[in-house]
Amino acid sequence: MTRIIANDYEEGKKAAWLGIVSNILLFALKMFAGIVGRSQAMIADAVHTASDTFTSLAVAIGFKIAQKPADSRHPFGHGKAESIAAKIVSLVLILVGVFIAYKSARILVSGQVLPPRGIALIMGFVSVVVKEITYRYVMLAGDKIDSNALRADAYHHRSDVLSSVAAIIGITGAMLGWTFMDPLAGIVVAGFILKMGMEAFHAAYDDLMDAAAPESLNLRIKEVIRNCKGVDEIRKVMVRKSGIELFVEVTIGVDGRMTVEDGHRITMCIRRDIFKSIPRVRETIVHVEPGITNRIDEDHNPPNGE
Repeated sequence: MTRIIANDYEEGKKAAWLGIVSNILLFALKMFAGIVGRSQAMIADAVHTASDTFTSLAVAIGFKIAQKPADSRHPFGHGKAESIAAKIVSLVLILVGVFIAYKSARILVSGQVLPPRGIALIMGFVSVVVKEITYRYVMLAGDKIDSNALRADAYHHRSDVLSSVAAIIGITGAMLGWTFMDPLAGIVVAGFILKMGMEAFHAAYDDLMDAAAPESLNLRIKEVIRNCKGVDEIRKVMVRKSGIELFVEVTIGVDGRMTVEDGHRITMCIRRDIFKSIPRVRETIVHVEPGITNRIDEDHNPPNGE
């Protein structure tokens, strides 16, 4: 594993652990404020934050496993562990959304809602500030190392921000006499959480199913290949994402009359330049075939005088 990839894994684990610590503290404070402040919206928000703790822990464990070197049983490494962590985060988001919607709807239908107290409202504002800072840090780290697990975790933090905003609105309305607004806010929160969970699920699904890389990345790789002297044509570029790592496979056409040594030189040039130019590439495979020039020659000068 290159030093750059190793550093990226450390960056990912650092961001995940920041989420774990902040979530544990916020969960305790929110649950206390929700119970003492008689706010269903704040209790739902606390449950959401508790789920953040477990998902951030799943991401941290995923990074730790993904960082392990390849072995005889896993010759392509353990990078998919990061994608599996992203899938776990997305599923937890969806389940939490369903749970909060169900619990809030029951309270709303029963009509047994007490007006909340000020401590719940204060905690809502504290949560918004802390969670927005955490979201921005984790999302920046996710974009920096191209980690869907961290992005999913960041979405979870952002959903907590939205959860707290909805809770603030609901608590404020309930304190003014519209008590139905507190559980209604919980249902709105659930909708936000479900949406983010499904988006994160789709991204993790693409990773695990080896979905095609963005066209912009393919174009960058083709540009690198063209800079290697001796390449007549680029026939295929395929990129497989394994967590934050990339596996590249390309097929090129060259002059079929060149020696094996010349073909090897072109292959090494492509591999070297891709490793140097494209971040987090774990392996590059280059297939060399006779180029279009050779096919034209064969058409004009067929073998055996045909």
